[in-house]
Amino acid sequence: MPNDRTRFITARIVRNEGRGEIFYRIEAIIPEPVRFVPGQFAMVSGWPGNDPLLPRPLAVFRSGGSKGKGKIEFVYKVVGRGTALLSGLHPGETLSLTLPLGRGFDLEQEGRSYWLVGGGVGFSSVFPAAAALGRRRARFEMFLGARTRGHLPPKEWTPGGKEPGRIHLCTEDGTAGYHGRVTDAVLERMKGLSQESVERLVILACGPREMLREIAAAASERSVQAQVALENHMACGFGVCWGCVVTVWDGDQTAYRRVCREGPVFDAREVVW
Repeated sequence: MPNDRTRFITARIVRNEGRGEIFYRIEAIIPEPVRFVPGQFAMVSGWPGNDPLLPRPLAVFRSGGSKGKGKIEFVYKVVGRGTALLSGLHPGETLSLTLPLGRGFDLEQEGRSYWLVGGGVGFSSVFPAAAALGRRRARFEMFLGARTRGHLPPKEWTPGGKEPGRIHLCTEDGTAGYHGRVTDAVLERMKGLSQESVERLVILACGPREMLREIAAAASERSVQAQVALENHMACGFGVCWGCVVTVWDGDQTAYRRVCREGPVFDAREVVW
């Protein structure tokens, strides 16, 4: 049976491939299968020495395995020294992982339809949610946004793409799908919903903070439930250092919550945007 308790494990890389020099997908073998909730993450390192000192948080993209062996996959974008070093690792080399961490998306609400919104590399959190909803035969659609066609995730990575009208591509330069920001596409679609459809709708989103803020505002305006996965910088991943805090509403007052511990998924209404 897969295990969902947090562990420190050593993984062996079997694949680390780049797609268009934008996204990378790394797959590794682990000692036993890991069960995770979409939206949870791992702290990942694999470079020699202690520069950089801290591991990098990566959303768990896929996990599986059987008979005492497991595998784990992550999708990431090179944005700094740590992820640049990860992109240079080869099959046979090892990764140090701490996983699963954080709170993921709530997908257990019956009778709901889901809109999954991913901006940039945020699709690495919403794709696992789409796969889980697909296994449950729940109704869902995905809105994927990027600056241009080349920054969209590869089709073969996209779950549920065979059903017409399920995937909505959005590019700011108009090179694929909707011409404009993904938030604009969501807003336009939401305006045409009946009250009955609105009451059944749940939005799951991950991407740049400005995108999440606009999604949260649109959802609040129509009283739509929205869950957002935040991408704050992290140091420890356990909630000890308080280096990834976000300001939230606690009644009429504000408080701090740790993205690595109480998140990364929050009710959009809780976050002080």
